[in-house]
Amino acid sequence: MKYIEDLRGKHKGENIWVLGTGPSMDAYPLNWFSGLTCIGVNWSFSTFLDIGDKLEKYKTKKFYIVAAHRQPADWVAEHTPQYLKDCFLLSPPSFRRGMIWHENYNDDPYYMKWGLCGGGGVRASGQELIDTVDCIMKGKRECKYVCSGTTLHWAIEAAAVLGAKKIWIAGAEGVGGHQEKHGSLYPILYKGPQVHRAGQFFHTGTKHLADALRSHGIKVVYYYYGKGEQRP
Repeated sequence: MKYIEDLRGKHKGENIWVLGTGPSMDAYPLNWFSGLTCIGVNWSFSTFLDIGDKLEKYKTKKFYIVAAHRQPADWVAEHTPQYLKDCFLLSPPSFRRGMIWHENYNDDPYYMKWGLCGGGGVRASGQELIDTVDCIMKGKRECKYVCSGTTLHWAIEAAAVLGAKKIWIAGAEGVGGHQEKHGSLYPILYKGPQVHRAGQFFHTGTKHLADALRSHGIKVVYYYYGKGEQRP
């Protein structure tokens, strides 16, 4: 298995954008992300990568995918396996139904060790988020990555490993689940039940990460097209 730490500092000093699938993404012109390094959460890849749907896509310099649930990872593996090499997949310590398990994929993806915390393994405390940031910034191998209700937090942590000096968060309203279509630009690839609402865990966890990363000189901001940046 390859771990994300193999790519530590690959984008050192860059601005890295972490992109969700929220409705605010519809406001961005398709060329807004040109020349930028981006990390997409779950199904956001559908409007950034060529998935054979003949739709015009957002343009980026580099696009990575972060996922913990099997649905998006399985879709990529089956339909566009060439993108697996740019996937950061959360690896739990043991098999979990519906979640990614490394034996289901080839050797292309990079893995992030999932540090299971709280209910469902996704209710990390503020201190647990801070501990993850400390591990990243100390340059340790195979840190345990945690989140508080949203894959977005893993994507922020991935950006820190890659060496971001500033992490911009877009399309991350925290209203809806990992399987849900939000913006009108996103085709529905998964037609299962709409589940999981991030709620306050989303915003509080993001703030904890932003505060912890700020102490290491990394700025984290929300950005809304036409409105500018906001502090988490």
